[in-house]
Amino acid sequence: MISIPYFRQIVKSNTKFLCVFTAVLCAFLIAMTNVFTPDTMTNLQSAVSGTAVGNIFAGNGTLVSFMSNSFYALMAIIFPMVNSIMVGNRLIAEKIDKGNMAGFLSTPVTRLQITLSSALYFILSLAVMWGVVSLVGIISSHIFQPDALDTGIFLRLNLGAFLYHLTISGICFCSSCIFNTSKYSLIFGAGIPLYCFVMSLFIKLSDQLDFLKYVTLNTLFNTQNILTGRGYAEEFWCMGIIAVVLYIFGMIWFHKKDLPL
Repeated sequence: MISIPYFRQIVKSNTKFLCVFTAVLCAFLIAMTNVFTPDTMTNLQSAVSGTAVGNIFAGNGTLVSFMSNSFYALMAIIFPMVNSIMVGNRLIAEKIDKGNMAGFLSTPVTRLQITLSSALYFILSLAVMWGVVSLVGIISSHIFQPDALDTGIFLRLNLGAFLYHLTISGICFCSSCIFNTSKYSLIFGAGIPLYCFVMSLFIKLSDQLDFLKYVTLNTLFNTQNILTGRGYAEEFWCMGIIAVVLYIFGMIWFHKKDLPL
């Protein structure tokens, strides 16, 4: 049960972020598809072999492997994360902080409708983002690298990226529902995802830091498991369950808490 007018207001005020970050992802994906060749990948791996970044560019020299170790290790993580941090805060906490929430609640719109409408937009926007990225990636690969892309693995990578960012959005949404000010909403909504991202970079830099995989959510988006086709299904389910729990917890908290109206 959502409020259609309120949902339209959310779409109108946040669509620009969706368009910008989706366009950035597509631009990077097109560029990578355009410049990729097996020889380029082999030369790059040889150049960084034995260095701290050697693990980042490990792979079997295919296009989808190149994407998994570059695009899906950095751009596909950080840009949608920034989008989720910004949008998550704007959906609830920023409106409370600025006093706009009192105006919305003075209308027939209920707290449940506000959270359901906000959550629905957040989830659908991520689905649209990764749907567009998937389509652009397939089209660009057919144009620049015919028959080089394993479409099945590519789509699984995008599904994994969607579920990962669904979990990140759950963190941002839950923080926005819990806190009444943008400051604290952003401290946790941005701090936890950024912490996980930094830990994942440390893991890639050295095998001796492999124990850090137990303290970061990024471990659940394991591109190597997706490439080999082993173990990724459990990780996908885990990310989905965590996201659902975070969204539900945020809604319940917002419904029960006192608001500075």
